[in-house]
Amino acid sequence: MSRRHRGTPLALALIMPLAAAAALPAQPLPEKEIYKVRMLTGRAPVEPALVEIRIEIEGWTTPDEIRRLNDVLGRSGTEPFLAAYGASNKGVVRFMYTRGWNLPIHAAQFTATEKGKKVRLFFLRQNWNPNYQFASTGRYLFMAIELDVNEKGKGTGRFCEDASIKLDPDAGTIIMDSYASAPKIFPTVQQAIKKAKKGPGAD
Repeated sequence: MSRRHRGTPLALALIMPLAAAAALPAQPLPEKEIYKVRMLTGRAPVEPALVEIRIEIEGWTTPDEIRRLNDVLGRSGTEPFLAAYGASNKGVVRFMYTRGWNLPIHAAQFTATEKGKKVRLFFLRQNWNPNYQFASTGRYLFMAIELDVNEKGKGTGRFCEDASIKLDPDAGTIIMDSYASAPKIFPTVQQAIKKAKKGPGAD
């Protein structure tokens, strides 16, 4: 195990099926699913109070992928798991200001809700701002974003920069189990939905 992770709680558990609904089966997207987000940084006046974010999801993590990751963790341990997890590319989160970096998405799932859906995105813990060294001193190994949107693609969300996760191989899901610092809040989330083109003769 590398020095970076020695003595650091992994907080990634193998668990029995959850009572919550499993993520809906989904295939790689024919087009990116894009969300435009505003995030409260909580660091004004050192940083801008509000930062624009663009989330681009290129594909969903399938139950079979979760089971394979779980198998790597169970058979080979933490480091091979982190390597396999980090090699998965499900899209990117772009911080749309001069000091912002992009975060590659390593796992993405969604769950249907009564009014829309909950989107869950997972990352390896890393800096999204070169002037902000939080990620190097965190307790856990992961980051997570959760979005709650309605049927019109509007909603809210949060960004947890220091999170633990759980795999449920039976349900084929991944969830955020806990976090070690206050989440950054997304007061507004808007999914970019293309309007259907009108065919010939349409009004």
